[in-house]
Amino acid sequence: MKTYFIAIVSFLTLEGGLFAAPANYEPLAELKVLRTNNAVFKDASKTMPIVLKSSEDGIKYFGKEALTKISKAVDFDKQIVLVFAWKGSGGDLFQYLIKESNPAQIVFSYKAGLTRDLRSHVKVYVLRSNVTWTVK
Repeated sequence: MKTYFIAIVSFLTLEGGLFAAPANYEPLAELKVLRTNNAVFKDASKTMPIVLKSSEDGIKYFGKEALTKISKAVDFDKQIVLVFAWKGSGGDLFQYLIKESNPAQIVFSYKAGLTRDLRSHVKVYVLRSNVTWTVK
Protein backbone atom coordinates (compact mmCIF):
# COMPACT_ATOMS: atom_id res chain seq x y z
CA MET A 1 0.00 0.00 0.00
CA LYS A 2 2.84 2.36 0.88
CA THR A 3 4.44 1.75 -2.52
CA TYR A 4 1.21 2.67 -4.36
CA PHE A 5 0.90 5.91 -2.38
CA ILE A 6 4.48 6.91 -3.21
CA ALA A 7 3.92 6.08 -6.88
CA ILE A 8 0.75 8.23 -7.05
CA VAL A 9 2.37 11.21 -5.32
CA SER A 10 5.42 10.93 -7.61
CA PHE A 11 3.24 10.81 -10.72
CA LEU A 12 1.13 13.81 -9.68
CA THR A 13 4.23 15.81 -8.80
CA LEU A 14 5.85 15.10 -12.16
CA GLU A 15 2.69 15.97 -14.05
CA GLY A 16 2.27 19.25 -12.16
CA GLY A 17 -1.11 18.33 -10.75
CA LEU A 18 -0.17 18.19 -7.10
CA PHE A 19 1.92 21.32 -6.77
CA ALA A 20 0.48 23.55 -9.48
CA ALA A 21 1.39 27.24 -9.74
CA PRO A 22 -0.97 29.74 -8.09
CA ALA A 23 -3.84 31.01 -10.24
CA ASN A 24 -2.47 34.57 -10.25
CA TYR A 25 0.67 33.32 -12.01
CA GLU A 26 -1.00 31.93 -15.09
CA PRO A 27 1.10 32.17 -18.27
CA LEU A 28 -0.98 35.11 -19.52
CA ALA A 29 -3.61 37.52 -18.21
CA GLU A 30 -5.11 40.54 -19.95
CA LEU A 31 -5.38 43.87 -18.13
CA LYS A 32 -8.03 46.40 -19.01
CA VAL A 33 -6.16 49.70 -18.68
CA LEU A 34 -8.07 52.91 -18.23
CA ARG A 35 -5.89 55.53 -19.91
CA THR A 36 -2.72 55.63 -21.96
CA ASN A 37 -0.60 58.53 -23.15
CA ASN A 38 -0.01 59.18 -26.86
CA ALA A 39 3.61 58.03 -26.43
CA VAL A 40 2.35 54.44 -26.37
CA PHE A 41 1.38 54.73 -30.07
CA LYS A 42 4.87 55.95 -31.00
CA ASP A 43 6.79 53.19 -29.20
CA ALA A 44 4.47 50.19 -29.63
CA SER A 45 2.70 48.56 -32.55
CA LYS A 46 0.51 45.56 -33.27
CA THR A 47 3.61 43.48 -34.02
CA MET A 48 6.21 44.95 -31.63
CA PRO A 49 5.01 45.59 -28.06
CA ILE A 50 6.53 47.65 -25.31
CA VAL A 51 7.97 45.35 -22.63
CA LEU A 52 7.63 46.66 -19.07
CA LYS A 53 9.87 45.00 -16.49
CA SER A 54 9.10 47.46 -13.68
CA SER A 55 6.35 49.95 -12.85
CA GLU A 56 8.82 52.79 -13.50
CA ASP A 57 9.04 51.66 -17.14
CA GLY A 58 5.35 52.51 -17.55
CA ILE A 59 5.48 56.13 -16.34
CA LYS A 60 5.95 57.39 -19.91
CA TYR A 61 2.93 55.47 -21.23
CA PHE A 62 0.24 55.41 -18.54
CA GLY A 63 -1.58 57.88 -16.33
CA LYS A 64 -1.32 57.69 -12.57
CA GLU A 65 -4.58 55.74 -12.13
CA ALA A 66 -3.70 53.14 -14.78
CA LEU A 67 -0.14 52.77 -13.47
CA THR A 68 -1.48 52.15 -9.96
CA LYS A 69 -3.78 49.45 -11.33
CA ILE A 70 -0.88 47.79 -13.16
CA SER A 71 1.38 47.95 -10.11
CA LYS A 72 -1.25 46.24 -7.95
CA ALA A 73 -1.90 43.49 -10.50
CA VAL A 74 1.71 42.64 -11.43
CA ASP A 75 4.55 41.11 -9.44
CA PHE A 76 7.47 42.44 -11.48
CA ASP A 77 9.85 39.97 -9.82
CA LYS A 78 8.00 37.09 -11.53
CA GLN A 79 6.04 38.76 -14.35
CA ILE A 80 6.42 41.19 -17.25
CA VAL A 81 3.90 43.40 -19.05
CA LEU A 82 3.47 43.58 -22.83
CA VAL A 83 1.73 46.64 -24.29
CA PHE A 84 0.51 46.46 -27.89
CA ALA A 85 -0.87 49.70 -29.34
CA TRP A 86 -1.94 50.69 -32.84
CA LYS A 87 -4.52 52.70 -34.76
CA GLY A 88 -6.60 50.83 -37.28
CA SER A 89 -10.00 49.51 -38.22
CA GLY A 90 -12.60 49.00 -35.51
CA GLY A 91 -12.85 45.43 -36.79
CA ASP A 92 -9.18 44.61 -36.14
CA LEU A 93 -8.78 41.25 -34.44
CA PHE A 94 -5.91 40.60 -32.01
CA GLN A 95 -5.70 37.14 -30.52
CA TYR A 96 -3.31 34.85 -28.71
CA LEU A 97 -2.73 31.13 -28.49
CA ILE A 98 -1.10 29.44 -25.50
CA LYS A 99 0.86 26.38 -26.60
CA GLU A 100 1.22 23.61 -24.06
CA SER A 101 4.89 23.24 -23.25
CA ASN A 102 7.19 23.81 -20.32
CA PRO A 103 7.63 26.75 -20.07
CA ALA A 104 4.53 27.94 -21.88
CA GLN A 105 4.76 29.51 -25.34
CA ILE A 106 2.38 32.26 -26.42
CA VAL A 107 1.77 33.27 -30.03
CA PHE A 108 0.02 36.59 -30.65
CA SER A 109 -1.65 37.21 -34.01
CA TYR A 110 -3.26 40.19 -35.72
CA LYS A 111 -5.87 40.28 -38.47
CA ALA A 112 -6.83 43.59 -40.06
CA GLY A 113 -10.49 44.57 -39.98
CA LEU A 114 -12.47 45.42 -43.08
CA THR A 115 -14.22 48.57 -41.87
CA ARG A 116 -12.76 51.99 -42.68
CA ASP A 117 -13.22 53.55 -39.27
CA LEU A 118 -10.01 54.59 -37.52
CA ARG A 119 -9.82 53.41 -33.90
CA SER A 120 -7.14 53.35 -31.25
CA HIS A 121 -6.36 49.89 -29.90
CA VAL A 122 -4.37 49.13 -26.76
CA LYS A 123 -3.88 45.59 -25.44
CA VAL A 124 -2.02 45.02 -22.18
CA TYR A 125 -0.97 41.52 -21.15
CA VAL A 126 0.77 40.22 -18.04
CA LEU A 127 3.06 37.25 -18.68
CA ARG A 128 5.15 35.11 -16.41
CA SER A 129 8.83 35.96 -16.83
CA ASN A 130 9.73 32.46 -18.03
CA VAL A 131 7.12 32.40 -20.82
CA THR A 132 8.36 32.73 -24.40
CA TRP A 133 6.24 34.78 -26.79
CA THR A 134 6.16 35.67 -30.47
CA VAL A 135 3.97 37.77 -32.78
CA LYS A 136 2.67 36.34 -36.04
